Amino acid sequence: MMKPAKSLRSAIGQIEAGSKAARLRSVLPEIEQRLAAGARISDVVATLNGHGLAITTATLKSYLYRFRKAAREEKLDQGSTQPAAPFEEWIDGPPSPRENRRTVEGPPQETASTTPMLLRHINTARCLRQLRRGAMLSRADLSRELGLTRATIGHAVNELIESGLVVETSDRVEGARPGRPGSGIRLNPDGAYAIGIDISSLKLTAVMVDLGMRVAHRLGDSVEAHANSVEHVVEQIAGLCTRLLTATGIEPSRVQGVCVSVPGLVDHGGRVVVAPFLHWRDVQLKQILSKRTDLPWPITVCNDAVAFANAERTIAREQDAQNMLLILLTEGLGGAIVQRGQIFEGARGYAGELGHMVMGATPGSIASHTFELLAGYDRFRPFLPKDQSLERGLEWLASADSTARTPELEKTFDEWADVLTTGILNLVYVLDPEKIVLGGPLSMLFPRVEQRVKRALANNLMHGFTAPPIYITRLGPDGAAIGAASVVRNQLFSLPTIELE
Repeated sequence: MMKPAKSLRSAIGQIEAGSKAARLRSVLPEIEQRLAAGARISDVVATLNGHGLAITTATLKSYLYRFRKAAREEKLDQGSTQPAAPFEEWIDGPPSPRENRRTVEGPPQETASTTPMLLRHINTARCLRQLRRGAMLSRADLSRELGLTRATIGHAVNELIESGLVVETSDRVEGARPGRPGSGIRLNPDGAYAIGIDISSLKLTAVMVDLGMRVAHRLGDSVEAHANSVEHVVEQIAGLCTRLLTATGIEPSRVQGVCVSVPGLVDHGGRVVVAPFLHWRDVQLKQILSKRTDLPWPITVCNDAVAFANAERTIAREQDAQNMLLILLTEGLGGAIVQRGQIFEGARGYAGELGHMVMGATPGSIASHTFELLAGYDRFRPFLPKDQSLERGLEWLASADSTARTPELEKTFDEWADVLTTGILNLVYVLDPEKIVLGGPLSMLFPRVEQRVKRALANNLMHGFTAPPIYITRLGPDGAAIGAASVVRNQLFSLPTIELE
């Protein structure tokens, strides 16, 4: 005899403390029963939030999709000796083909109930992706762009409106066809938020970014005295997240996640392999942060230049973000390569470490002649005011008038221009980028040497090569932190990965 279903509230009340994924997993069967019985997903989200499980509608749908996929794979793999990946490991997305590839004889057997649900999820995500760059479209526009019926678009749009991610306005869509005006659909900037935190050896920078990529609030915290202490930095990260929520008044349930960017090598699992300026090695940062009860959101960890590249891709027009070289000028030098609109990661995710490019004739030069050691801001420290922060000091140096331009300072700028030119020449020959974007605090000094660098590039490039235009980011010195937030924000627009084995 089938046991009567217990109430969702009582199921939540019986949850033991643990990770967010583990706590949700224990009530997902009850949630599935309620949804199958006709309950509205918004009511389920309200119940979860009311009982201490902070989650948004979009995040719950993502959990349900992964849970159902895990259940289907477990059913298909009965008798297989290879276990399915634990649910907790799927918080940031399904396993990649290299991590969890399987071979199943015959076509996958989807049930009639799960296939329409998956298709609905995909169609809703596709509609949201059309709006991700701030466009306002009508239902008819979405139908034409995606090749879907008006009814399908209607269901998807209603679902997005219900989740709060988009809003419908009476404004006429630009370029609309003659006839009865259709209402416009656009992103709701307040529909979701993301937190980005950038770590340097001097400070932590934390930003809260809305769905429209507007920075809702920014905070900074010094770490110069203890940057090498992982425990201390982790405590500060948690504290900054709490302070951002307090300052903005935003409910935790509206935050999609937290991404931390690090100046060093970061693998796909969120492990900091090495961060030389922090003196970190093999730090399981994502794992450490995910275990904290005061950080109840999905956690992502990435390289700072990769985060910066994500932000630039997000704010640029799609046609302008196809082939770029991003250079992050901080205490060292980070880089990211964008090819065909995607960030090039390499075999292990470490591609773009331009700062470790040796600028000498022998391997032994790596101790003193790498791109980042020669182009970082250590050479400018003697000229900065002692009573100001590094950022303020660089701003002063960038705007200093002729009375502050000593022969020693001018010689330093000349040497810096030579280093930048040499490094960029090598990178242009290897990558042939359409454009180069400079970010980080030190980028504000580039106008002082811009003409020297451009002339030297034009005079020294081989015939057939053209010097790419060099721009300074519009994001200011917080580009890496904003980029980290954009990593979380952009996860909302990703499509489910479907593997046909």
